[in-house]
Amino acid sequence: MERLLLVSTCGTSLLTNGASDEERSWLIRVANETEVDVERLANLVADRRARLGGADEATRRRMSAELNGIGAALERYGPKQVFHLLVHTDTATGRATAELVQQAVGPQSSLVSAGGLRTNALASFRAALADLTQELDVLVESYRRQGWFVVFNLTGGFKSLNGYLQTFAMIAADRCVFLFEGAAELMEIPRLPVRLAEVEELREHVDVFRRLAMGYSVQADAARGAPEALLMELDDEVVTSVLGEVAWTRHRPTLFAEALHAPLSPRVRVSEEVRRAFARQEAQHRVQVNEALDEFSAYVDEVRPLLKSRTFKKLQGTPVPGSTHELYAWSDGATGRLFGHYEDDGTFVFDRLENHL
Repeated sequence: MERLLLVSTCGTSLLTNGASDEERSWLIRVANETEVDVERLANLVADRRARLGGADEATRRRMSAELNGIGAALERYGPKQVFHLLVHTDTATGRATAELVQQAVGPQSSLVSAGGLRTNALASFRAALADLTQELDVLVESYRRQGWFVVFNLTGGFKSLNGYLQTFAMIAADRCVFLFEGAAELMEIPRLPVRLAEVEELREHVDVFRRLAMGYSVQADAARGAPEALLMELDDEVVTSVLGEVAWTRHRPTLFAEALHAPLSPRVRVSEEVRRAFARQEAQHRVQVNEALDEFSAYVDEVRPLLKSRTFKKLQGTPVPGSTHELYAWSDGATGRLFGHYEDDGTFVFDRLENHL
């Protein structure tokens, strides 16, 4: 094999394997935390880094489920060139472990995660899975178009994430592989010949998929008529299936470039001036404006926090008459901003869309 893109999920096995009872108890307790005792974690990481540095290949593979699976996959496919994507949770220990794995596999690698990708809050976890699907789908498709063979290695990582990514891999990748503890042979699952939904099948129900992507709850009755393969019903509500996540990821740019969609929140409004300015934008910026408005609606409704890159702040002085705040819409070249103000009833109105002043 010439070129292999190996996508591996990372858990915390490098930290938990060989840990004392006290260390293991602490690691379990902080498993979903983004901020932990920095010094304590740093000491654990330094210890594992030193052990990895002095270990042979067999010992390194015993220390880490991730490295064991990676080693087995490289033996199985024997690529001349390999690039690693290391998927980790949005937690302090998850990132620390992934960075140790990255140091072990070398510079031809990249870390992948999504804000909120932790299991202590279901709504944010669902939204994070949508963000992760988007990022991975773009990356995987890019590599496959260039002739790379794509394999998802789900030997390490967490069950809640791996179950989802197994289905995603069977749609988007060439192979999904596992190495069970104590087993010497890699288990392979091939790509499934699944037809992805057409954009027309999503257009009529675009608001359902917008809401689900942002982490809103959607009642089953509100999703009647939507393609059944794209949704799953749980306790009278629907969630996006893995196939639905992939379909939404691939067709969302088309749907978001077509029109300015109404805000998801009743506490957000858009002026006619913004609608006119939107119509003058190129397709990429139209997509980004719709993304910004959906994320802002979810923020206003306290469904999910704004991403750090989606800055929302109060204006200094009065650079835009009538507007008191700005929201970043895009920052590629000419920077786009949505300007707006709060009404007396707490509704936020976007007044203008234009380049940053």
